[in-house]
This record gives sequence, C-alpha cells and structure tokens, in this order.
Amino acid sequence: MLEGLILASTGSERDELLGVVRSVRNRWRLRVLLRGAAMVTLSAMTLLLLAGWVIDVFRFDATTVTIVRVAAWAIFATVLLRVLILPLFRRVSDERVALYLEEHEPSLEGRVISAIEFEHNDASVTSMAMVERIVHAAVEQCHQVEDGKRVERVALRRSSGLVAGSTAFGIGLFLMGPAFLHNTTPVLLTPWTESGVHNPYRIAVTPGDTTLAKGADLKVTAVLENFGASDVELVVRSGDDEWTRWSMLREDSATTHSLMVFDLHQATEYYVEASGVRSAVHRVEVVELPYVQDIGLTYYFPRYTGLDPVEQPGSGDIAALVGTRVVIDVLPTITVPGGAIVLNQRDTIPLELDAHGRLSGSITVREPGSYRILLDSRQGHRVPASSDYLIDPFTDQPPVLTITKPGRDIQATSVEEVTTEMRAQDDYGVRRLELVYSVNGGRETVDTMYDGRPGRRKFVGTHTLFLEEFDLEPGDLVSYYARARDGHDQETVSDIYFLEIRPFDRNYRQADQGGQSGQGMSGAELSTQQRMIVAATFRLIRDREAYGNRGFEENLATVALSQGRLRQEVLRLVERMVNRGVTADSSFAKIAEFLPLAAEEMGTAEVALGEHHPDSALGPEQRALQNLQRAEAVFRDVQVGQGQQNGGAGGQGAISDELADLFELELDRLSNQYEEVQRGERQEVDDAIDETLEKLRQLARRQQQENERMRARAQQQGGTQAGSSGQSQRQLAEEAEEVARRLERLSREESLPDLAEAARQLRQAAEEMRRAAASGAQSGEAVGTAALDQLREARRRLEQNRSGRLQRDTRDALERARTLRRQQQQMIKRVERFDPAGPNAQADLRAIQQAKERMGSDVGRLEVDLDQLSRQALRDQPEAGRRLAEAAGEIRDNQIREKILYSRGVVQQRSKEYARNFEEHIEGTLGRLEERLEAAERAIGETSEQRLERALEETREVVTALESLEDRLRAGMEAQEGQGQQQGQGGRQAAGGDSTGSNPNARPQNGSGQIRPQDLRQFSRELTRRREQLEALRGQLEQEGIDAADLERIIDRLRELGSGSGLARPESIAVLERDIVQGLKEFEYSLRRSLAPSDDRRLLQVGDDEVPDGYEEMVEEYYKALAGEINDR
Repeated sequence: MLEGLILASTGSERDELLGVVRSVRNRWRLRVLLRGAAMVTLSAMTLLLLAGWVIDVFRFDATTVTIVRVAAWAIFATVLLRVLILPLFRRVSDERVALYLEEHEPSLEGRVISAIEFEHNDASVTSMAMVERIVHAAVEQCHQVEDGKRVERVALRRSSGLVAGSTAFGIGLFLMGPAFLHNTTPVLLTPWTESGVHNPYRIAVTPGDTTLAKGADLKVTAVLENFGASDVELVVRSGDDEWTRWSMLREDSATTHSLMVFDLHQATEYYVEASGVRSAVHRVEVVELPYVQDIGLTYYFPRYTGLDPVEQPGSGDIAALVGTRVVIDVLPTITVPGGAIVLNQRDTIPLELDAHGRLSGSITVREPGSYRILLDSRQGHRVPASSDYLIDPFTDQPPVLTITKPGRDIQATSVEEVTTEMRAQDDYGVRRLELVYSVNGGRETVDTMYDGRPGRRKFVGTHTLFLEEFDLEPGDLVSYYARARDGHDQETVSDIYFLEIRPFDRNYRQADQGGQSGQGMSGAELSTQQRMIVAATFRLIRDREAYGNRGFEENLATVALSQGRLRQEVLRLVERMVNRGVTADSSFAKIAEFLPLAAEEMGTAEVALGEHHPDSALGPEQRALQNLQRAEAVFRDVQVGQGQQNGGAGGQGAISDELADLFELELDRLSNQYEEVQRGERQEVDDAIDETLEKLRQLARRQQQENERMRARAQQQGGTQAGSSGQSQRQLAEEAEEVARRLERLSREESLPDLAEAARQLRQAAEEMRRAAASGAQSGEAVGTAALDQLREARRRLEQNRSGRLQRDTRDALERARTLRRQQQQMIKRVERFDPAGPNAQADLRAIQQAKERMGSDVGRLEVDLDQLSRQALRDQPEAGRRLAEAAGEIRDNQIREKILYSRGVVQQRSKEYARNFEEHIEGTLGRLEERLEAAERAIGETSEQRLERALEETREVVTALESLEDRLRAGMEAQEGQGQQQGQGGRQAAGGDSTGSNPNARPQNGSGQIRPQDLRQFSRELTRRREQLEALRGQLEQEGIDAADLERIIDRLRELGSGSGLARPESIAVLERDIVQGLKEFEYSLRRSLAPSDDRRLLQVGDDEVPDGYEEMVEEYYKALAGEINDR
C-alpha cells in the first residue's frame, strides 16, 4: 500500500512536470503562429498593393489580370507555407522543449532535462527512488520559475504587437491608401470571377445601340468612369468600310466627351477607346423614317437694335441676342403631314406645313437650352427627326463710356474754355449721351450731347465749358462726368473728374517757382486725398449693384474711415497753426478760416457715409474739397507776396516759411504713404494686365486652331463626317467672357478706359465665337475669323497699354526726382533759418532730421525702381533703358542717399556756412539726377510703323467724331423743324385753315433748319477741334513721307464749313457728309492699304463701318487676281 502511494505521488509530479513542458511548447507554438500571421499579413498587403497597382496601370486588362492573379497567389502560398504552416506542424520532442526551457531559465541547472531523460529510460536499470527525487527537484525548481511561464513572455508580447501593427497597417491601407485598392482587391481575392465584373474603369456610351432615320446625325457622348484621359477616340465603321478614328472633344466636365457623326446612310458600328479602356461595340441601324434633311434659321432681332433680319442656312444651333425671334425652316427627307418643335424637353410648338412640303415654326430666345424637331411618320407616329440643337443666348451689354479729353483732373483759370470729349460705344447703338457737371458740389446741370434713335455703335461728342459764365474764383471746383444710354435702356456712367480753378498765370507761375520749392500746400496732398474720397464715393454709388450688399457696406466703411482720418489731419493742422501763432496775419487767418469749414463738411460727409447714405455725402465732400482748394489758393497768393518782398524778407516771409514748415510736417507723411500704396497697387494692376495678355495670346492661338479645323471640315467631301457640334467654340467663348469680366473689373476699379475697350472687343469676340459654333461649316469659318480678329484687336490694345507703362513710369520717376529737388531747396532755406539758440530749436532740429530720413527713404526706393524699370525697358527701348540705368547709377555713384542721411548731424555739429554748402551740394546732385531722367524720357520713342498705325487710328477716330457731329446737327435741325411745324399748324388751325397744307413736303417758315445759338456755338468749337486734329495729323504724315494732299482738301472744306454761318445753313449736313466724312473715309482706306506690306495685302481692322464707295470693286479685283496667281502656281 505504501508503494502505491509513492507511485501515485511520483505519477502526480511526473504529470505536473510534463504539463510544464507542454505549456512551454504551446507558448512557443503561439509565438510562431503570431509571428507567422504578422508576416503573412504584411506579405498579403504588399502583394495587394503591388498587384493592384499593376492591374490599375494596365486598366484591368484581362491578360494582365490573369498573370497578376497567378503570380500573386503563388507568392502568397509560398510565404504562407514557409513562415506559418511548416513551422506550426513541425514535431518537437519533450527533450528539445526541456532543453529550450533550460536555455531560457538557467536557474533550473539541468534538472528538467535530467528528469525528462530519466523518465524516458528503462525502469529496470534506473532506481525509482532516484527518479522520484529528480522529478520532485525539477518540479520544485519549475515552481520557482513560475512553471516556465516566463519563457516567451517578451517574445509573445512582441509578436502580438507585430500582429496588431500589421492588422492596423492593413486597415489603414484600405481606408487611406490608394483609391485603386478598393477596385483591385475584389479582383485578386476572387480569382474565379471574370476581370470585367470588378473593373471600375468603364466608358459609358450614349446612345448605345439605336435606330436612326436615314441621313440622320448621331451625337455620341462618352463618360469616362473613374479615370481621365487626354485623348479619347471614337472608332466608327459604316457598312464594310475600314474602322475610322476621330478625336472626341471634351465638354464641360473633364470626363465627358462628345462628337457628332453626320449624315448616316447605312448601318454603322462604333465604340470609344481611351487610355487602353475600350467600350462595348454598339450598332446603329438606319431605317427609312422622316428626318430633317435641311434646316435654316432667320433671326428677327429686337426692334431697338435696328438690325435687319439675318438668315443662317444649313445649321440649327441658335446663337442670338436675348429677345430675338428665330424662325426655323425645316425640309424633311420625305413628305410628312406635320411636325413640332420640342423646346427644352417641355414645351411643344407646332410646325406649319407649306405648299412645298417645308415646315416652319418660331421660338423667342430667352434662356440657354436646346430644341429638337419631331416629324409625323406615315404610320401616324411622331418620331424624333433631328439631334438636339443648342440655344445659346447672349445679353446686350451696356455702353462703354470714357471721357477722353481731358481724361484727368486739371486746373484752369476762371475765364478759360475747357473742352471735354466723350466716347461712347455700344453693341447695337448709342441712344443718348449726356454731360453732367456741378459747381462746388451744387445742383447738377445736364447737357444732352445726343438724343436720337440708336444706330451708331460708336459716338464721339465734345462739349465746351465756358468757365467765365460760372462766376468762379480760385479754389472753386467743377466736377463732371458723362452718362450714356443704349436702345435697351441700359445706362453707363463714367468716372467723375474735377476741374480746379487756379489763379491767373502770373500768380500761379510765381507760386510754382517760389512756394513750390517745398512740399507745403502747393503739393495739395490734403485736397488730393479729399478728391480721391469724392471719387471713391461716386464709384460706390455708381457700381452699387456690382459690389453686392456686403462689399458695398465694407467699401462704404473704408471710405468713411478715410474721411474721418483726413478730417483729423485737417483739425490737427489748424491746431498747430494756432499754437504757432501764424494766424495773426490776415492772409493766414483766411487759411485758418477755410480749413475748419472743410473739416465741418467732412464731418457731415462722414456721418452720411456711416449711415449708408453715400448720395447725401457727395455734396459735403465736394464742398470740403472746395474749402481745401481755396485755402491752397490763398497760400499761393501769400507765396507770390513773399517773392515780391525781396525774396521773402520781412515778417510775412517768415510767417509764410513757418506755415510751409507746418504743412510739410503734416503732409509729407501723408504724401509718402499715398505714393507708396499707389505704386504698389499700380504694380499689381500691371501684373494682372500681363497675365491677361498671356491668356489672350492663348485664346487667339486656340481660335486659330479652331478655324483650321472648321476649314478642314468644310473641305471634306463624302463619307462619314464627324464634328464637335461647336462645343470647343463655346468653351472658348466662355473663357473670353471670363477674361472680359476681369478686364471690366480692372477698368472700373482703376479707371483705365483702355481696358474697358479691350473688354468690349473680347465681348464681341465671344459673341462671334458663339455664332461660329451655331453656324454651318462654311459660314462658321468666316465668323470664326471675325472672332480671331476681335481677339487680336483686344490683344493689340493691351500691348499698347503695356508699352505706355514705360513712358508713364519714367515720367513718374522724373516727378519724384523733381519733388526731391524741391524738398532739398526748401531744406536749404530751413537750414539757413535754423537757430540753435532759439526757443524751438529742438523741435525744429527734430523736424529737419525726420524730413531728411523721409528723403533718404524716397531716394532709396527711387534707386530700386529705376533699376527695375531699366531692365524692363532694355527689350523694347534699349536707349531709354540705358539712360534709366545711368540715372540709377547717378544715385549710387554720388551716394545721394548716404549724403542726405549724413547731413542730419551736419546742421547741429558744423557751422551754418558748412551746412549750407553741403546742402547745396546735395541739391546739385539731385539736379543732375533730374537731367538724367529727362534724357531718359526723351529717349522713349515710337518706330515709324507704330507712328503710322497711330495716325491711322487717329484718322478713324476723327471719322467717327465727324459722323457723330453729323448726327447731332441733323438732330438739332429736326428738333427746331418740329417746333416750327407745331407753330405753323397752330397758326393755321387758329385761322381755320387745313392743318395738313397743300404741300406736305414744303419746309415750315418758322424755325426751319435753324439750330439754337448755344448748340451752334458748341458745334463750331467741335468742328474747330477736328480741323486742328487733322492739321496735326497732316504734319505727322508729311514727316513720314506720305502724301497728304487729299487730307489738305478736306481740311480746307472743314475751314469753309466752320467759317461764318456755314453750320447754320440747312445744306451743311450734306456738305459734311458728302465732302468731308466721305472724303475722309476714302483717305483712311487708302492709308490702310499703303500701310499693308506689299507681299501681304491684308486689311488692317480699325473700324467696323462700311467700306467707302468705289472700293468694293477694287477689293474684288484684287482677290480675283490673287486667286489667279495661286492657280498659276
């Protein structure tokens, strides 16, 4: 019984020992499983990524998918077998496990391996008691090492982390990895399915399999699903012909392409292919059904345009002005009893059948859309008989209006006659043109330049302001702007300009020579900023709808803030004048009286702006400007008085200098800030214009390519033809309109009339593009060529704008140099007056040093700008660029900036004589800099070709102006004639006579053909201006060696018409039209031909009016001769 207990005890410990061995073996297998699973997972993810990428690159090609599937699964099976299956199924003996345990737990000292070995030995040769003791010792020692649980603990944690990491990597790869994984994974995981089932790259083709009438057109649309391609091809085969490939054109979406296949007469197969992806092959059956054989359109434009009806044969796409009625004429392939127009897939308009079997109906263009024709078949069914025709409306743009003369703010005496010139252009004719002006912010006066029927697309008019009739004094201002209205009752308002009344020449010139040596009131920074505020308020009122509510309120707040700041500057200046005691003199007291009045009006304007009432602010703003200008005018008179009192000696001269110092302290800072911001904004505008110019070049190049495609399509004869259905042309039109909107915004914000004219040319180009898209192949090419001409004209205007920048920037640099020299001359006087022992010595010294710091900064900026300007000028104007570089070198070589900054301490540390000599030396270097810039400005010139092109354009402008004058004369005479008829009818009715009279064509006796005296005076001034323009033009042409005898005769006729009562005679209109306008047109046309190169007799497009009589035959003969030369070649 005791032996059984011992055996039981020994068996229990033996099982316990074997359990420890099994536990260690299981932990080892778990580690192998976890590590293998992690490696398999990572291998699977890598295979999915690489294999998916290959499949995606080859667009799920069936062969590629098969090869990749086999390779991927083979690699995966190999990895699975090597790192997971074989290690797990390998047999591991107890001895190896024990040895493994002993290696990881050295404290066991071989007891476990000994116990396992004795356990497996033959019991006959081994003492049972010894075995029992060995097993017992091994078990006890295993208990001390946690029964082997410490083995693989770290490895298990590491392997578990590896599994978790690989799993997270796989999840992240699917969630945030390449998009193609979502498409390629099902293909790889289900190798028994076909590759096409999971292929995400498809081409959806419409209409697919279909049936069409014989002779119908087929529009094929392809949508690329889940991929993009630059080249999409439609592959077509009619009957037994060979497959033909056509490049499809992209529509609005980057993945949608379309093409029109014309005139199908037999069964046709087609498919679409792009980037290796091919759609299914579709079939089009052709049957005998009624279809549109020919379609033509007749446009009846709105009445206000004054345009005659226009026919468009051979094309059903509509491109017309909103409100145009379009009559659609349809010729079916077979005789039909009737038909209908389906408009925008909702409205049905019946077609009327005439005696010749043609059908017609009409629609009015209102909105973008489409229509198609349905025809009644002989079986009584209404079947589709055409593809969808597009309706592409364009809106009537408001007139483009600019004031070309003076075209800027000017100064004039109170007795001068100031001529203003306005140019209005409209797509369909200007109906009304007005000049609006007011004196000192008072009630506006409206002078109507033209008020008649719309018809002339370009209208130029002048109006002379006789200032002596306004009772003005120096400092007063006249603000003026123009309004134009077209036949559609759309109004355009120009920018507002200001005319400042200055003293007579003697006072003004003396003030210019004496007082303007500083930057004091003569610099007029306060009035300049107030003028900008008035202009900004005016633009806010004018462009309120364009800004929107939020933009309007933000801009209004900005203007109100500017007005408030300027008001504070004026009040601060008044306070300093009072503190300095300069108001004791009566003349300066007058200045101190005007400035508070200006501040008071500014406060009223600021309140109105803050309450969002800009209309109420405009009057106070102008009155504030008037008071500022009056203060400046008084200051000029003081400067003149100073010059007359022995160069400013005496008390008044000292007070005048004191006042100039005050203004310099307050206004130099404002002036520098304003000029810096203005230059920065100007550079931004220049960069925007350059970017737009590059876009125009691209548009012109693409339009040229489009014209060549239309020409090639028009020359194709027979066979299946394909086209873009005008989509690319419409896309070009949209891009041109976007550029036009950008130019219009720049023109409006920066007051640049050239940009407005370029925008108008782009609008016209866009309309021509839309017409080309709607026209047939033959006429579409001609219309596309007209669009290209408009694009080139817009580009030419922008290039002229860019070429004018050099002269503008050089003149600006010259003015900055002159300002620096004037400031230095004033500085010499301030240094001479400086008294180190005076009561205000520290304040005066600080003011001098601050002024020199500002001058040094100005010189540094001028040097940088001159370097940049010289680099820009070297390409087109090398001589001017070299001169500008020399001017920049003058600043560096003479160290002008360094000397100005160094002179800050000379006043305090050196003698007065030394300081004066040093200041005079600086003034001399600035004088040489001014001379360098004057030479650079003179070096800017035009080539002979540019001068002749400018002369040609000026001739065209004079023609337009004289035609406008002719219209104004006719309107004036007709108005007076109408008044005379009313008076004559009233007299006859009072006498009991017949109101119609015996001769309805007889002229009335009262007021017949007479023009009002005030109008006659205006017309005479304008006629004189046109004669002076032509005389200047004659001189330019003679300098270029061009015979101007014909122009001389026209000038003589103008002189005769303008002398005496020539314009008052009824026959003056006939003389102006027959002898002057027509003669000038012929001269302009001859000048055009003389400018064209002998080997390229192309016509330069300057206007869009009719060709002079007698030249149409010449043009026809020229092209006949040219065609004969080509045939001979």
